[in-house]
Amino acid sequence: MVSIAYLVPGTGLPDEEKQRRETVANDLVPADVSVIAAEDGPKSIESTIEEEWAVTGLARLVDRHEDEFDGFVIGCFGDPGLASLRELTRTPVVGPAETAFHTAAQVADTFACLDILDATEPQTHRMLREYGLSDRASVRVVDAPVGDIDHDSSDLIDRMIRIGRVAVEEDGADALVPGCMSLAFMQAGDEIGEELGVPFVDPVAISLETATTWARHGLTHSPTTYHPAPREKLGGLLDRSPPVDADD
Repeated sequence: MVSIAYLVPGTGLPDEEKQRRETVANDLVPADVSVIAAEDGPKSIESTIEEEWAVTGLARLVDRHEDEFDGFVIGCFGDPGLASLRELTRTPVVGPAETAFHTAAQVADTFACLDILDATEPQTHRMLREYGLSDRASVRVVDAPVGDIDHDSSDLIDRMIRIGRVAVEEDGADALVPGCMSLAFMQAGDEIGEELGVPFVDPVAISLETATTWARHGLTHSPTTYHPAPREKLGGLLDRSPPVDADD
């Protein structure tokens, strides 16, 4: 069985929630999943500057644990540091937004992302443009700050259904994607999808399954797209920076 590390890019997740997410993750995919949190960084990620702040902690996690796992999943829907982390390691690194958006584009002509805040909506539009899917997607806001998301909240599920219905009826969305891993870890997708009659693409399951599949088949990102980082120059960033063999 392959081992996957789900990397929490900050310090705001309580220990009991880390354990719950680890249990959920291991129930979703045929892999040994460990939830590992950065030692520093933002408490939550609700802005571009918090995303960029989180990358240092993620880089240190990948550097420290790359020999222990067969794949990594970034535990934030904004995919912070995805390209940077792929430069840092040959171990597969998966971004939940990239995988969920492209999956939604495979199962539907159009889709909508249910974003958490007005403040994060521009970041989501930027990601959609970067991933080449902006002409097939809309963004709707459910107004749910990360720190207020309760995985047992029926009110929040009702709100996601209400906003999702607007996306389906007014935007023509044929599938839905929750734009936050805390929303996704509510694991309410079956209920929401059944209520609205369209696929609900779960970025938790999709990203973990993608990392597991890549690891099982020996697939990882291309070194000609993500050129290996110059580790000899990263001593101030990483916990360990061994010299790179010139022949590698």
